[in-house]
Amino acid sequence: MTVLLDLPTDVLYTIFPYLDAGDFVALTSCTKALHTYRRDPNYWRDLTRTTFRIPPQPLLQADGARWQWLYRRLRTQTQLYTWGSNGCGNLGHGFLRTGQDTGDHVNDVDINTRNIGWPKRVLLHDMPEPIGIVADVQCGGWSTTLLNSIGNLYLCGGIDPSSAFMTRSVHRDRGRNTVAHQARKLKFPPAYPPTTKARYEPSTAISQFSTGRAHILGVSDDGKVWQWNSEEARLVKPLHVDVGAKVVTRVVAAGNAEADAILIDSATVPGTGFSLSRNGRETPDTLEARTGQVTNHILLENFVIFTTSLNKVFLYQAVFPLPDLDPPTPIEITAFYPSSPDTPFEIQDLQGSFRSFAIFTKSGNVLMGNRAMLDAFNTSTYDSTSREPSHPAPIVIPALQNNSITSIAFGDHHFQALRSNGTILAYGVDPQSCGALGLGFPEGTGPLRGLIAEHFSANGTLGHNVGRQVWFERLMQRWLGEMKEKASMDGEAKARGDLVLPRRGQPAQNVAAVTAVGNYFEREGQKWEEGVVDEGGKGSYFVLKVAAAGWHTAALVLVDEEQAERSRQMHVVPDEVDDGLKTEKYDWHGGTWEDIDAPWDQLTNALLWLRDSIWSLGRRFLGLQERDEKMEEEEKKETEQEDTGERTRYTWSDQPFPRLRMANGEVMPGEIEVTEWK
Repeated sequence: MTVLLDLPTDVLYTIFPYLDAGDFVALTSCTKALHTYRRDPNYWRDLTRTTFRIPPQPLLQADGARWQWLYRRLRTQTQLYTWGSNGCGNLGHGFLRTGQDTGDHVNDVDINTRNIGWPKRVLLHDMPEPIGIVADVQCGGWSTTLLNSIGNLYLCGGIDPSSAFMTRSVHRDRGRNTVAHQARKLKFPPAYPPTTKARYEPSTAISQFSTGRAHILGVSDDGKVWQWNSEEARLVKPLHVDVGAKVVTRVVAAGNAEADAILIDSATVPGTGFSLSRNGRETPDTLEARTGQVTNHILLENFVIFTTSLNKVFLYQAVFPLPDLDPPTPIEITAFYPSSPDTPFEIQDLQGSFRSFAIFTKSGNVLMGNRAMLDAFNTSTYDSTSREPSHPAPIVIPALQNNSITSIAFGDHHFQALRSNGTILAYGVDPQSCGALGLGFPEGTGPLRGLIAEHFSANGTLGHNVGRQVWFERLMQRWLGEMKEKASMDGEAKARGDLVLPRRGQPAQNVAAVTAVGNYFEREGQKWEEGVVDEGGKGSYFVLKVAAAGWHTAALVLVDEEQAERSRQMHVVPDEVDDGLKTEKYDWHGGTWEDIDAPWDQLTNALLWLRDSIWSLGRRFLGLQERDEKMEEEEKKETEQEDTGERTRYTWSDQPFPRLRMANGEVMPGEIEVTEWK
């Protein structure tokens, strides 16, 4: 009789995918030999992706332990954060009214313009229909789109400008100012019922989607391509392309699309039909063989960019309607190749949107291009008068090279770089000071992160090629707010505050001072969780995905609340009462007795405790309704939070606003000692 352990290894790997997580863990716990398969990366990767529809990421080279960690955390810790311009309800927070409590620091929420300057959590559990676990998020020009783990798409904001602003006006007229009316499930034609937990529908369960500036494309599990120009989908069938038995597995959207087209004009890009499986049948002289097999593609404004198995990069002008005769051949973008042919160059990924894109190499380099580069290559190819074309070089930001960057999300004027350790670096311009960078407003706490307020354009800018880590911890927001207040008040720190903080009618900010202060708080922020992070070095807020478009940003974050609370406690110091009295406390049947020297104080406290006890017993005897008890508990929590705020001071409470040495060698004014680099 053949036992399980006698089977070949490849047979075991064939059996494992048929087991759910519990059965797989139980099986691999039976014997020492089977225990070696417990953290098989292939099993946990496939299980995580199929269960939660996590999109494939070529740069996410996680081992079995990491994939197992992701599987466990995705069920309970996935949170959605958004920030930036919320003028169309595209952040999923609803429309804020003046005086509405947002839970944010006053310097990081502009209620009048509905902008959010600090990452704010979207209350997914408050939706009329529970969204469940969010598997993917993407941003459009006026929207944020969510994909949940069963394949449903939800929209915040509007797909195009007209629907976005109409949505805003309708919701404001009806007084619907909460997130519950902002995330709406995208619909399908009546002949195609939506997939649900109770009934799986392969034709409407979306496996992969892409958000353009003003439309959305999605691929269902059975390969159908759907397009949304409004909240109801249309089935896309390309003309002039023989799909045959092929199944569409990936779509990319960009720009706008016609709303009345079900049969869309289309064409095959010349030279992209090569397949490695047919290698040997193509001669080296053919266009397909010289191009190579397409490995990745993106769609920007008017251009298709694709990479091939020969480590080449091409552009193709996507002008619709496409020409009927003699379509042009793809143009090779040679600017990314090393100057020396002996230098290794291997492309690992291609990402981009709107007018910007990035090439990721296996050596850890990140090379970026833009619309100007594409126009230069396109013009020089078809302009016969251009004898010696000058092509722009790739944009190389030193801080992104060999820094474990896994993805970059591009907005109109800013971009966010995601690292493999789950942190985000923000770069670029904060347009109209809307908070798109997630570093606070230039008129608020933003200068402490290095933001310069431009008075004429109203933009907020970082230094050239300067990146700042985006923080999700709300207590860090309070830290910056209190430090800003110290620099704003009259006193020893005011002279330094005048250099850093923008003030109306005052000279512009001192760029060197703002940069020095931004560097200081960046370094201090990196120490926030020292001694608290888990064994794998993962912080309390681990970003899985970052998306950006227009003037806003979104991120899927795994939040370890227990670890975050331990980090907060490291920065909280209870006030010490020094009034000459004893403050020893004893718990007795839920009450608190303070042993105080003064006899009359002892009697007063005893009577107060007795009164509260009698009142509590009376309420129990009368029998309060469950909802009243919940309301009382909520009020109690709010009171406790307020009391804690009054009785608690933080590790920075006694720290002055820093006095620093600037890059030009000058020292900021003040009387305290200069804080040198550590």
